[in-house]
Amino acid sequence: MMFGLNKKLIMLMVAVLVLALSGSALAAKRVDRRFVDSGAHTGYYLDVNSIQYDNPDELTADIYIVKPLFNTMFMYTTVFDMKEHSYQFVYTKIYKYDTREVTGKSDIPSPKVGYTNAAVGNNRIMESVLDYALNWHRTHIYKTNEGELLD
Repeated sequence: MMFGLNKKLIMLMVAVLVLALSGSALAAKRVDRRFVDSGAHTGYYLDVNSIQYDNPDELTADIYIVKPLFNTMFMYTTVFDMKEHSYQFVYTKIYKYDTREVTGKSDIPSPKVGYTNAAVGNNRIMESVLDYALNWHRTHIYKTNEGELLD
């Protein structure tokens, strides 16, 4: 009887360990960042694995903005409204660039900003990001196996 109980306990512990390890692996996702543009010591990258069409006029993708001088990387889940020529950040995650440690996150959407209005700063770069996403999606059907695993 005692051996059966120990065997069950060991099997339970192994199952819990497997679930814990698979849970952390599921939390991370493969990010395939592709360089799009740069400006003012800032790099703009698109995760090509995150591109999805919500409807014919909306595209959602994760954009990574890297500021190496501040050792910071921002990930913005961005919704592009092609009918309104605007974009909106709907989710933000901030990383320490060198360690990829998450230092902050927010699910508070930003206001919509027009990506064709050059007077509002680097919005032309966001138009370049959208163009890259549209061209990538037209020529690549499948997600890539490249990139790093990020939380």
